Amino acid sequence: MASTATLADFGFRPDPAATQAIYLQLASALSDAIRAGNIPVGTQLPSERLYAQQLGVSRTTVTAAYQELMTTGMVRGHVGRGTVVISDDPDRAPAGAIAWSRLASRFARPIQSGHLSAASGLISFGNGWLHASLIPSAALVASAEKAIEDSYVLTKAAPILGLPALREALVETLRASGVKATPDEILITSGAQQGLQVMARAFISPGDTVVCESPTWHGAFRAFRAAGAEVVGVAMDHEGVDPDALEDALARLRPKFVYLMPTFQCPTGRLMGLERRRRVIEICTRFRTPIIESHVYGDMAFGEPLPTLKSLDSAGIVIHQGSASKTISAALRLGWLVAPRAAMDLLGPVKASLDLSTPALTQAVLALFLRSGAYARHLPQFRKQLQKRRDALMAALASHCPELRCVAPKGGIYLWALLPRPVLAHELEAAAATEGVSIRGGDAFLPDGGTSSHIRLCYAAPALDDITVGAERLGKALRAVLKRHRDATEPVSAFASV
Repeated sequence: MASTATLADFGFRPDPAATQAIYLQLASALSDAIRAGNIPVGTQLPSERLYAQQLGVSRTTVTAAYQELMTTGMVRGHVGRGTVVISDDPDRAPAGAIAWSRLASRFARPIQSGHLSAASGLISFGNGWLHASLIPSAALVASAEKAIEDSYVLTKAAPILGLPALREALVETLRASGVKATPDEILITSGAQQGLQVMARAFISPGDTVVCESPTWHGAFRAFRAAGAEVVGVAMDHEGVDPDALEDALARLRPKFVYLMPTFQCPTGRLMGLERRRRVIEICTRFRTPIIESHVYGDMAFGEPLPTLKSLDSAGIVIHQGSASKTISAALRLGWLVAPRAAMDLLGPVKASLDLSTPALTQAVLALFLRSGAYARHLPQFRKQLQKRRDALMAALASHCPELRCVAPKGGIYLWALLPRPVLAHELEAAAATEGVSIRGGDAFLPDGGTSSHIRLCYAAPALDDITVGAERLGKALRAVLKRHRDATEPVSAFASV
């Protein structure tokens, strides 16, 4: 019969100021105690409710910590018996096998067990993909049927820079955004994320500095750090990056380049105004600092679009990045970089070193989709549907989550919401998951680390009819977290260190 652990066996003090979420702090402490033998195999862990009360944390925090241990194989949940320790070494394997988890680099991040699949009934505001109803499926099918009639795209690898037909089609599409380019100034990538990796490998040497907005897309600063860069965040206001703070950072740090998302920024959804754009271009031109302009949400304006940084650039300092994932379909996994020809001489070989070339078939599908006029026909309805979803989410939050503070974005797919004090993003993220709704805490988007009091909500991901239901669930989770804070008046018991 399993013995029951006492709290003294693995005392733990949550540290709300730490960059790591509390449930991960707890999971790490428990794992260390089990490995050290302080909690023997066969021991039954305290109930989630009891341990949560003793720690002064939510039950969902303890539940998430136990789930983390389950994914490593150290504990197992048993009906009627609770959670039992079954192994003190999740990496134990037959002789000669490798404990792969111990070889992980500092950039490797395991998938969190809390990221549930759509099949679980979860309503997702957490990811940045498009709901199926927003994808122009019929036009894509027609383009795909025509593409497979071309024996070249079925039998040949595309050139390093990309399929000529797609680069030529993009020249015309980009012109609508004021971006002038020749086919030789366009590099096709396997999604926008690969474009970031290509630029990181092409331009960054260990010890270089890169400046970006804070918060920003975490895939960008992780790619830059993986190449050896020191990534420094610059403060934002309601209009995006603060130009005075940017100028100060360029003067002090002399970065290799600046990464900016001026149009419907991820995660905040903010839009940089025209005068701000001109000032940013002027500052970076004066310091001779290149700009990587992420424009992956740029075609989602609900009103008159603003000129891109690339179209305002007369000095040749901007590399413009686009993607088909956010406006057409993530299934294509296609992105592109528009860069001066001299930069392309560096980017092309790096792209080839990663995957030789992006698949010709999907490039051909996108080329036909663009050249047929399907994209031009898709955009107006797409923007209309996104705006309808934004309005639905704003109304649902006002009704079910009145404690949240947010500004309606003028385009894009994200809403950035400020939480009431003293709630932190990771607390609500865990509580929301238990209620059947996923959100994304702002912590993940801070290049300099720390905790966030914001959450990112994607109104493009759930079904339109699920938006109100999701807001109801989020409101229930938020009220539970607020109640826990109100009730946490008794002092937390002291525990021995693990």
